[in-house]
Amino acid sequence: MKSKKEASAPKKVRKISKRTAKRKISKCSKANKKLVEKKKVGFRKANYNSWNIKKANWVYQPSTPVGGIRGALLSAIMVLTVFFGKRNTSVSPAKISQTDGKKSIRRIGKTKSKIVVVMVNLPNSGIVLLTLPNSNQIITALLKIPRSYRLKGDWARARINACTDNPNIVILPATITAYLAHLAAFVIAQTNMQTGTRGNRPIRDNAWQLVENDMKALLAVAQANANDNPSTAIAIIESGLFFVKSMPAKPGRPFKVVNTNTSGTMSMRAPGASRDSLHVWEKSVDGIIFTPLGSTHKAKLNAGGFTPVSKAWVRHRTDLNGVFSEWQYFYVTVN
Repeated sequence: MKSKKEASAPKKVRKISKRTAKRKISKCSKANKKLVEKKKVGFRKANYNSWNIKKANWVYQPSTPVGGIRGALLSAIMVLTVFFGKRNTSVSPAKISQTDGKKSIRRIGKTKSKIVVVMVNLPNSGIVLLTLPNSNQIITALLKIPRSYRLKGDWARARINACTDNPNIVILPATITAYLAHLAAFVIAQTNMQTGTRGNRPIRDNAWQLVENDMKALLAVAQANANDNPSTAIAIIESGLFFVKSMPAKPGRPFKVVNTNTSGTMSMRAPGASRDSLHVWEKSVDGIIFTPLGSTHKAKLNAGGFTPVSKAWVRHRTDLNGVFSEWQYFYVTVN
């Protein structure tokens, strides 16, 4: 007879795991360093996510409006600041972008500074004060040449036609004829590009460079006439199909040509450039043929030989070891 213990179910035998024992990692081993680095990255991500959650749940709470005695005092201070501002006795140029060849300077005198004050009472935000100082505005003529060579021909022809017999932009008929000849050469060069023959591209580019210089010469005339007539400056520029840009006066040194005390002598100033650059100067009486005035290391030159009581073009560019910049044009009246 078997006992009760022997009749009971056999005990469960513990299974032996087939997995290999974990390898002990020393404190200075590479595996331990990688594990520590992973934990650090995990902590950074957790902190970053918690910060984003706080930022997403942030709600803007506008400041309460200023009212009562405090608001009245603030308004009174702003008004008194405008009417009893410091008087301005500075000297500012009347024409900044270009002049007609004369150093015209307008003295402001003892006048109050013009400040435009705009007080806006927004809901739940109090009073907002906007001060807009009245500074000199520069009216500048722009070309805005299209990028596509297929459009450049028609674009240039429209500007030449607009300046022909234009009382606001007076150009000699011989100059217009020469400009049309340059444009015709460019159109032929652009048409030859469709054949795919090698060597046509530089011919087309050189032909367009002449046309672009002609457009800059027309633009200089429009700019000079606009400077002489500030009240109709925009109309003069737009009559030649040029674009107008108005911007506040900024300190700088634009390309400028003015008369000196000696008749027939002009003083030229250009923007600064690298010390290794040469400044190249040329003049023209018809806008077609330009005569060299010389090269200087300084960005200024006094040159004679101009015909008094006449109009002339002066252009400037830099030469840095054979690399030339684009021409800058100025149209001036010689005294």
